[in-house]
Amino acid sequence: MARDIKRLGILMWLTVVTYYLYQYILRVSPSVMQHEIMTDFKLDGDGFGSLAAIATFFYALFQVPGGILSDLFGTRRMVLISILMCTIGVALFSYTDSIYIAYLSRILIGSGSACAFLCISKISSEWFSADKKSLMFALTVTVGTFGALLGGKPLAILNNHYGWRGSFYILTVTGFAILALNYFFLRNKSDVEDHKIAVNQASTWASIKEIFTSHFCWMYALVALGIYLAISVFADLWGVSFLMLKYEISKEVAAQAVSMIYVGTCVGVIVIAAVSRFFADSRPIIAICSLLLAMVLSLIIFGNITSIWGLYLTLFTIGFLAGGEVLCFSNTCESMPISVAGTITGFINFIVTLGAAAVQKQIGYILSILWDGTFAENGLPLYTIQDYQGAMSLIILATLGSFILTFFLAKQPKKRLVAA
Repeated sequence: MARDIKRLGILMWLTVVTYYLYQYILRVSPSVMQHEIMTDFKLDGDGFGSLAAIATFFYALFQVPGGILSDLFGTRRMVLISILMCTIGVALFSYTDSIYIAYLSRILIGSGSACAFLCISKISSEWFSADKKSLMFALTVTVGTFGALLGGKPLAILNNHYGWRGSFYILTVTGFAILALNYFFLRNKSDVEDHKIAVNQASTWASIKEIFTSHFCWMYALVALGIYLAISVFADLWGVSFLMLKYEISKEVAAQAVSMIYVGTCVGVIVIAAVSRFFADSRPIIAICSLLLAMVLSLIIFGNITSIWGLYLTLFTIGFLAGGEVLCFSNTCESMPISVAGTITGFINFIVTLGAAAVQKQIGYILSILWDGTFAENGLPLYTIQDYQGAMSLIILATLGSFILTFFLAKQPKKRLVAA
């Protein structure tokens, strides 16, 4: 029976992780279609940053409500609704010429993506033992970063062949296929065990309140935010255009180079999670990752890397070190009861993604401030490398902030929240 439950757990994880993979592709897709989208909707850097960031903002906004609802009503219902929202958003974005409908579509994509990571977290907590939690987090992040890889050069090639609208038509069909897969295969554990677990709403709300007032949770969330910016701001949005300008390479080469960040994260989360199991305290590992990450980001933004392989290696290292974020999630979730696994993951993701959305928008705003008013031949604002460097200094400062905060992280407490 235990072996059957384990196999079912793997099947449930594999089923819902397709949704996580899909929504990650959607979130990073604007980075390789930046110029086409800016041209079609007549946007400058600030406007494009706003359009891209609004999905991240609503992704963050729905983290906590999504976590609460998944804890109260199970993951299956939330996953199906969320995939449908994402797919409708993609369909609208591929069709519309209106900037207002484009904003609505990005809101649907961001809101629909919100439940992906927290639902996988809940499935991992329900179906797998506590000692496997950091590994399941690492594997989940690996799949997500593979989705980011697909949203890099492969999507850039698709964009060149079919245009950005044609690419989104294909993503719409893919979304409906993933919706069907989850509809037929995804089940809550309580349904499989043929009984319903009664939800004690009073104790659940008490646990939720304690999460929001926990200094421990807030500190880990802020540290995770600073580390995650290397992916959410550089890799997901501004990295391709920055590398094209600084190193005078094509969009396809720049997208492939940025994809090395995701490859590095795939490796980093697994290696860092495995190494952390040999140490009683993982805080020094988080500190080392954040400090080295700030140094390597400084190299890529202000340094002079002369070979393409050196560029690939540097970007791979950025991704590898960003994998230290997984310890912030696993450390926090391991200190909480299974009954609020969705809520605690949603809380951390809320802080991380809301902060990332703000910085994404701020990068575009700083670019607009530093811009000297020159336009390119296609009518778009012509930013200099100095403009980009000035704007991206914000990422380095935030990562250094995470390193400083690691000195104030408390040791992982025992589970003390009220279980539902």
